[in-house]
Amino acid sequence: MKTKISTITAAAFFALFIFTGNAKADGIEKNASSHENIEAVLTIEPWMINETIWETGETNLIEEASETALNIECWMIDETIWNINPSVIQEEEKVLEIELWMTDESIWN
Repeated sequence: MKTKISTITAAAFFALFIFTGNAKADGIEKNASSHENIEAVLTIEPWMINETIWETGETNLIEEASETALNIECWMIDETIWNINPSVIQEEEKVLEIELWMTDESIWN
């Protein structure tokens, strides 16, 4: 019983030493506010509240890009371009069939 208590006490002191033995605090050189950036004060500029800029959906400052229509060109559907390697044979898939093992009840039970 005495050995068990000594072992538990020694383990507790060892754990305490491990958790606190590496802590070293000489002093605080910088406080937390010294790491924060101080932002400039936001101001409202005249163009931000100008009614002529904001009352229409389109503005003179922003041009809307117009997209051209997409058309199919001849080279896109030309078979001679897309069949470059005639030695490649297109593989055809076999029809799916039910095999005996798929319906065998002794396998599935």
